[in-house]
Amino acid sequence: MSKTILILLGLLLCAPITQAQQTSAPADSLELDQIVITASKIPLSLRETTKPVILIDRREIEQSGSRNLGQLLNQQSGIRVNDAFGSPANPQILYLQGAAPSNTLILINGLAINDPSGTGGTYDLRSIPLSNVEQIEILKGSQSTLFGSDAIAGVVNIITRQPGTSPVQATGEFAYGSFNSLQASGGLRGSLNERVSYVMNYKRESSDGFSAAVDPTGSDSFGRDGFASDAFFVRTDLAVTDGLVVSPFFHYSGFDGDFDGGAFTDAENEFSLQKMSPGAQLSYHSDRVQLRGGFNHVRTDRSFLSQFGLDEFEGRFNNADLYTVYSLFGPVQLLAGLNYQHSLLPGSDETERFSSTITSPYATLFIKNPDGLSAEAGIRFNTHSEYGSNTTFSLAPSYQITGSLKLFGSLTSGFKAPTLSELFGPFGANPDLQPQTSRYLSGGAEMLMRNQSLRFTAQIYQREIDDLIIYSFESGFINRDRQNDSGFELSGNWIANHRVRAGAHYNYVTGEITTDDAQGNRIRQDNLIRRPAHSIGANLQLRLSDRLDLRIDGEYNSDRSDLFFDMSTFTQQEVSLEAYTLINLYAGYTLFDGRTTLFLDIRNLLNSEFTEIYGYNTAGLNAKAGFRLGL
Repeated sequence: MSKTILILLGLLLCAPITQAQQTSAPADSLELDQIVITASKIPLSLRETTKPVILIDRREIEQSGSRNLGQLLNQQSGIRVNDAFGSPANPQILYLQGAAPSNTLILINGLAINDPSGTGGTYDLRSIPLSNVEQIEILKGSQSTLFGSDAIAGVVNIITRQPGTSPVQATGEFAYGSFNSLQASGGLRGSLNERVSYVMNYKRESSDGFSAAVDPTGSDSFGRDGFASDAFFVRTDLAVTDGLVVSPFFHYSGFDGDFDGGAFTDAENEFSLQKMSPGAQLSYHSDRVQLRGGFNHVRTDRSFLSQFGLDEFEGRFNNADLYTVYSLFGPVQLLAGLNYQHSLLPGSDETERFSSTITSPYATLFIKNPDGLSAEAGIRFNTHSEYGSNTTFSLAPSYQITGSLKLFGSLTSGFKAPTLSELFGPFGANPDLQPQTSRYLSGGAEMLMRNQSLRFTAQIYQREIDDLIIYSFESGFINRDRQNDSGFELSGNWIANHRVRAGAHYNYVTGEITTDDAQGNRIRQDNLIRRPAHSIGANLQLRLSDRLDLRIDGEYNSDRSDLFFDMSTFTQQEVSLEAYTLINLYAGYTLFDGRTTLFLDIRNLLNSEFTEIYGYNTAGLNAKAGFRLGL
């Protein structure tokens, strides 16, 4: 494998550059006028936002090579995706600023895509292929006032590829590599006329994988855990009248794979995950008024086949969100909206049908002044069919002190409604549960230097979550504990010239839970399991010629703790996971005036041995090679 990787890399580096023709070169300054939507639900440039936003554009997605969504997110400041380097069939667990996975809300084109079929309600990252993603926007801190339940730690908004302007544009990608891994995708987008445009994409991916569980004998006799997946997306933009666009869409993803019996335990188990999501969005704008909205239905069907039999789970989620933006005067805008969510466990002949609803009017006032004080202040009223009502608020000012220095801060509250499994499920259900509620305080600064080619951002934050829903063997699900997390983030981005870019970040996070011991006494203990206190990430992008690009990225994660259930003693043991460093390399060579790119993606270049989850394997040195084309 190592010799094959070196040969492929050599071919790319030695590719003839004398035939190179000029392609579009990266800018020499940071692109602060890029438009983001997640920060405020209305289009704003990065310069105008009062809250820092991580923006992953299509260029960075393509330079991630053959990596999946979880692996790409894991490279970002403040994000830890556990099992990003485990067996490719394993689920990937996202921690945003140290918060539990269920406290981060995943959006597609601004619409929540919750999954009621699981206990936490989190959406499976494996169901979203990067081949159909145009841009990713990550907003940290509680965003419940704009986006509702589950946005305690923040939101990740996946923005899909947009319809084209020419009659037909075709794209395709193929890659093959380690573990007999194969991925292929194809897409079409275009415009039929001035009122009808479209985009569609299909992706197929499979891998033989490797054993998820560690063989404790060291003989590597455990069976491989592979997977196969399909994903399809189609969207049409219909310009009904001047200013009014209606966009129906349809998502489908299917994921079938193997899973082991637990840490250090081999098994021939199988699982299947099917997701389907039809819906539509609308957008209307005039001189002073914008109207935006959308509806989506998310259907999830999952099954697990093991020695204990077949277990099947179903969930349905309906989400409707409609809001208007009105320009009051000068730099002041008012956003007002109404959000309705309906979650359903459909039941069967053996199980009962359960559902819940949340109805939430909300409003936010924006003051946009890029040269001085900007601010966002909002409130949201939530009415839940089971627990009653609760309110959240947000306050996020920023001040542009000089043309190169901006201060920002936020004080926000958030909530996570109890899931249907917690309210009505077969194990420890409690219909009297209250929502988990949070408060988030942050402050920071952003500095631009060297003609906006160098940017530093520093942020400190503190988050408190009350009425945590925990599971007790004696009482089932109850509201009891309190979680306190705090941290510091420092990041920098530099564009030396049109051929050299670099970025780096440092993150520190700590957290403790306040709970009761066996005698009912309140105790505090550190509890950020599998999350490093210190982490560092860095990347270097080099355009060696007009055709050849290299990207080197790496990460360091300090030692962590994990919990392991010892079957021999039937007790839970705390174990320590050692610190580790990873280096990855991407090389891309363009042909035919930039329409085709040959690429090589090498991960874990140093073949580091490390553990993300105790008792489970991670990938050593591995690679994929392929091509990407656009016609």
